[in-house]
Amino acid sequence: MTDERLRDLLDERVADLEPTDLGEGAWRAARRVRRRRAATTAAAAVAAVVLALVVVRPTGEDGGPVRPVQPVGTPTASGAVDADVERGGEHRGAPTWWAPDVAGEAGLPVLDGTPFPAEIDLADGAPAHRPGVEAVAVFEVAGEGAGPGRVVVVGTDRTSYSLDVARLDPVTDEEGNVLSPLGEESLSPDGRHVFFVQERSLEVYDLREGTWDSYETVPWLAEGARWISATEVWAPGELGPPDGTGTTYDVTGAEPVTPLPSLPRVRDVVDEPYGPVRTSSGGGVAQAEYLADPVTAPDGRSEGSADALAARVGSGDVHLLVMPGQGGRWKACCPVVGWLDDRTVLLQSRSGSAGILAWRVGTPDLRRVSRLVGWAPGDEVPIGSFADPS
Repeated sequence: MTDERLRDLLDERVADLEPTDLGEGAWRAARRVRRRRAATTAAAAVAAVVLALVVVRPTGEDGGPVRPVQPVGTPTASGAVDADVERGGEHRGAPTWWAPDVAGEAGLPVLDGTPFPAEIDLADGAPAHRPGVEAVAVFEVAGEGAGPGRVVVVGTDRTSYSLDVARLDPVTDEEGNVLSPLGEESLSPDGRHVFFVQERSLEVYDLREGTWDSYETVPWLAEGARWISATEVWAPGELGPPDGTGTTYDVTGAEPVTPLPSLPRVRDVVDEPYGPVRTSSGGGVAQAEYLADPVTAPDGRSEGSADALAARVGSGDVHLLVMPGQGGRWKACCPVVGWLDDRTVLLQSRSGSAGILAWRVGTPDLRRVSRLVGWAPGDEVPIGSFADPS
């Protein structure tokens, strides 16, 4: 499948979606990670549009967490700030900053010293995950077929490991759409546990101990699960917003004590948010959006629709990093990964040459962090979830 055909399929899929509202059905649809039951290469590619990356951390020979080979201190930048990141017009009161297209990403300066390796290797044949290795990310590489794809754990030592998920069954929702068992919220913030969605349960793998646990859920609702602390995962008990009625499980066996937090919104506008909401220790918040109205580019032209990352530092103004779709980016290309510090947010750029970028919010400072290698664009789609990178 060519990149051009893939983009056509994605456009067709997005065109079928109803406009977003904040009703129960809309909340559920916004969180759904789906592939068609008739799993073809194209269907798997379309599903990837709404999926996220996952993060995993390894442990040492003594059973304790493996420490990064390169200590993660203050990240350091290589090269000058790229001049291709330009200021555009305002969109619904928020200043816009325009990222380069996919080809232009290769010319961005590199940000070193993050938890992620410069290249995240998703190739088949990685060594098996061993207990004690925790994660900075976890990926499912989805291909043709309804069953789970290969699962790759990216350890805190920046090495890729394969994870045996033979215990997982193919899973669909009540409408027959095939779900990916790995979702955007699957990896715990500390990178120790990762959950996989099944029709009536969450299957949770402890990366430190190398053990599995199963938690019964309401049928077809496990896909809405999310971590509310490093050890507590919440699963919805009914249709509705992702902070409504549900059950909290503590994966250590302790009694859950954390109240379910409300998910913050970056801003109250009619644009369509998608993907994880991530907050910083300084009170900042970020989430990806699909801009519903035309937005003005730096050269004055009007772009009819675009993806953007909406972020604010602390209680400051919201800024938008617009990610133009020309040049190969997928629809819903750019979900947030997390905050590196109080001013720097990490995001995905999904395309045939997918990777992770870092943006210093409200500035033209956009840098490359990682790129994904070892997968076959057009035949495979990487789906991921990340630990907290701060």
